[in-house]
Amino acid sequence: MRRAVVALAALALAPTAGAWTTIGSGVGVTTIPSVIVTQAGTVLASFDTPNGTIQVTRNGAPPRTIVTGDPVPGRTQVVQQPNGMLQLYFPNAQGVGRMTSVDDGQTWTGPIQTQSHTTGPVEGAAVAPDGTPYFAQDGTGFVNVFRGLDGEQVKNVYTRCCGYHESLAVDTNGVAQIAFYSNADPDAATVYEKLAADLTPGTPVVLKPVAEHEAPLVADRQGNTFLAWAPGYPTATSLSVVPFSGGSPSGDGVTFRGAFSGPEPHMALAVDRSDRLWVVWTQGGKVRAARSRTHGLSFGAAVSAAEPGTVYELAAAGVASGVGTADVVVDTGTALVAQRFEPGLSVRVTKKGKSRYAQALDDGFGVAGATFRVGGRTFKANASGKAKVPSGRGTASASGYVSASFRVP
Repeated sequence: MRRAVVALAALALAPTAGAWTTIGSGVGVTTIPSVIVTQAGTVLASFDTPNGTIQVTRNGAPPRTIVTGDPVPGRTQVVQQPNGMLQLYFPNAQGVGRMTSVDDGQTWTGPIQTQSHTTGPVEGAAVAPDGTPYFAQDGTGFVNVFRGLDGEQVKNVYTRCCGYHESLAVDTNGVAQIAFYSNADPDAATVYEKLAADLTPGTPVVLKPVAEHEAPLVADRQGNTFLAWAPGYPTATSLSVVPFSGGSPSGDGVTFRGAFSGPEPHMALAVDRSDRLWVVWTQGGKVRAARSRTHGLSFGAAVSAAEPGTVYELAAAGVASGVGTADVVVDTGTALVAQRFEPGLSVRVTKKGKSRYAQALDDGFGVAGATFRVGGRTFKANASGKAKVPSGRGTASASGYVSASFRVP
């Protein structure tokens, strides 16, 4: 028997159902919050303000000031060690200070001065499986990576001028990695480096041409690391998420295409505790997001929300509860606003004889309990997300997902 198969994703980029909520105020255009989901499931964000404070907010509650009178406030980094302790690194007049919390970010002690005596934002941080923190700073002729609770070991991993927007990741095998934007060459580049045990960088992976953008880098719990970059100069022509394993590229990755303008895309990556990978970016007046359940081999349908104003900076964290979501934080220049993004559905339509079937999918996985609304009638999906439906235009929906439009021929 012949079987015709037609695969359809959402007919248009699906909007999210949420709204932007202010979680911090009095920030500047360079404030990039550090956002994590703690072992207790708390969404924690740390950030600086131009008036010399370092603040922390938990689950969107009003922020608490934990440092005052900082003459050189700048980007902060908060990480959690396997024993549950939270470490927050921030720039101060002596270099980099550290605050510690043992109660999920409710209270903080410190500051303790680290071995960094260079003033400037803390651009990246990560924690190794054994609990060892890493953090990084940049400047003219250096990208310094510090290893140890107080940065007892340090190495300049990029002596050319200059590296910016660095991010750090340590995979499950303890392999430390860094990525950053470099303008050392006329056509600029996104640079990825694997770091040895003594922090000596290996042969770099150089991706270019590229305009100045962030270089987000994250690791999952399966030995994979992911890098996002935006090819094209002077304007980005696409956004790519590239996988690495053991310090080397492990595939071509996934590319999101479309028209970009100005500083677009601002971008962020996040991995939740179920190893689902999110990519978030700005494009065409919208903040967009897509999620992978296949360790970066593919992504589900993209969802979007209108930008809450001018987006100067962007951060995200993956939340594992329920079907999984992403908390996205945007710096509008005066305030930090947040919204929770749900993953998007796509729909595959198949025909067998005279019967037609719709299947609701999340990155290729069937969504049990989905419903299809076609021609004024509702059809319930089976355990594989599939239901027999009539011809016509329809909408697929499921709890925890952004709905998708589709057509049954």
